[in-house]
Amino acid sequence: MKFTTQKQVRFHHCDPAGIVFYPQFFVLLHEVQEDFLAHIGFPEHGLIAGGKGVPIVDLKTEFLGMCRNGDRLTMTLELTRIGNSSMGMHYEIHGSPPAPGGAGGIKLRADGVVVYSEVPHGKPVRIPDDLRSALHPYLQTPSEIT
Repeated sequence: MKFTTQKQVRFHHCDPAGIVFYPQFFVLLHEVQEDFLAHIGFPEHGLIAGGKGVPIVDLKTEFLGMCRNGDRLTMTLELTRIGNSSMGMHYEIHGSPPAPGGAGGIKLRADGVVVYSEVPHGKPVRIPDDLRSALHPYLQTPSEIT
């Protein structure tokens, strides 16, 4: 199952040409991760208050199209792997459905790895069973992995 959320491209995401400045995509990806964790009952601020976190340790990104100020984005996240202390995450950003003069379709694809760890020193720890259970429905099945 994929977690899906929508975001709107705002002025602060853009460069002077009105196009999303590439580092802002990483801000948006992190927002999707935070939204996902809150959705499954483990908000990131709660994890951090409890001395745990999920910092990203690897991120590979494919930029496939431009996004502009005012665009409505559909963003998805699904898990490619749940390990002892790490999770593989697959993200996609899609533009609004094509409209006259608009551009829809996939804009970005990214694969990352986050590590469940102690805050602030970053020592990896085993993902607890309750979190693992909440994550499991979002794990890709073998037929979904491309």
